[in-house]
Amino acid sequence: MSTYARGSRQRGASMLFALMALVLLGFAAVALTRSVDTATVVMGHLNAKQDTIVAAAGGAEQAITWLQTNINNPIVNADSPANGYYASSRDGLDPTGLKTSAADKRPVINWDGNCLGLDAAVYSTCDVLPVIGAAVNGNGIKWVITRLCDATGPASGANLCLRPVGTSSGSSMDRGELTSGGRISGTVASPYFRVIVRVEGPRNTVSYTESLIHF
Repeated sequence: MSTYARGSRQRGASMLFALMALVLLGFAAVALTRSVDTATVVMGHLNAKQDTIVAAAGGAEQAITWLQTNINNPIVNADSPANGYYASSRDGLDPTGLKTSAADKRPVINWDGNCLGLDAAVYSTCDVLPVIGAAVNGNGIKWVITRLCDATGPASGANLCLRPVGTSSGSSMDRGELTSGGRISGTVASPYFRVIVRVEGPRNTVSYTESLIHF
């Protein structure tokens, strides 16, 4: 009888340890599942973010195409909010709305029609309106163009504009020699234009890109 009782107690202890091991394995399985789910979500967000960055190039191309079409048109000398175009540099413009504050108020772009949800006390102006471009790979495209000039109007005289270094070219009859018989031509580049693109993708992902171009 004594030997049987000891054997029963030993089998009961083994069952307890086995149950504890099963509980621990269950917790480990749940933790692993959550870890895999979190990694999947993070990778999904990263992929969506990268997709918006790639789409931003398409948005910039749309803005550049508009500029190429109108570079010799008087429209570039005046603000054209309907086209997301502004003929002056708009110094201090904060495209993301993350830098402006009550202590350092900056103009912001009204991307969403609600001034990015910012309190009116933290920005100076919110009158820069973007144009809605064609979607790229299902991503929403909006862009704004500012001409890097002091003011609106023709880019000459008192209206100073930021331009690339002037270039000139020459040619002559003799290789490597520039003589009075050669042809010299000077070219004046257009002012710089700042192209700001905002891309809205899936999973509430948003990307901003900026480009400086001239013609």
